[in-house]
Amino acid sequence: MNENIKHDVTRRDIRRLCHFTSSANFLHVLQSGLLKDRQTLDREQNVVVNPTDEMRFDGHREAICCSVEYPNTYYLDVAVKKQILFEGWIILFLKPDLIWSPGALFCQKNAAAENGALVMGGEQGYNSMFPSSARGYPRKATQLLCSPTDIQAEVLVPGPIPLNQIIGMAMRSEEQVETELIRWETVGLKRPDIPIFIAPLLYSKIELRDRIWQGKRPDENFYDK
Repeated sequence: MNENIKHDVTRRDIRRLCHFTSSANFLHVLQSGLLKDRQTLDREQNVVVNPTDEMRFDGHREAICCSVEYPNTYYLDVAVKKQILFEGWIILFLKPDLIWSPGALFCQKNAAAENGALVMGGEQGYNSMFPSSARGYPRKATQLLCSPTDIQAEVLVPGPIPLNQIIGMAMRSEEQVETELIRWETVGLKRPDIPIFIAPLLYSKIELRDRIWQGKRPDENFYDK
């Protein structure tokens, strides 16, 4: 465990990592009790699971790509358009402890950039996510402290990640939540003991970006039914 990283995570009030997955793939997460990395999925050769990132240009197939505090809605937008057969996408909130866990890697932008050449471990890698400027643009003075300068920055967490490391999940609407609950019940899966939030802004790349830059956390409404 890296205490310096842990201290800075606390200072910045980073409360979680985010990882998004299709509704279909989340069924496999519930069935297995694990959020699996690409290397594990390839070894199992499970034809039911359709990986979100087919190519993994970052080269770290043993890791699960996560973003800090808020989802990478720019890549989510790409994934939704690529996989039109999946009607629903779920944003998973993961324990912040994973940021300072052994083997965690970091990238100042999307990890696939430059075929993974920017991915680093340790404090140097962690600090690379919070430079004074990114892509030639200065960090916004009002930007949420918890947010990396480039909001597409990633943390690569060694997988698989147990279900008990998921501390919440966000969906686009109450209608989506109810659809997912029916889907889980239909295939005989028990509703997980994980808080569910309705957070449409987490699915809107421009609105979410603007909120982060303005220093305003978007609303996330707890689903209590």
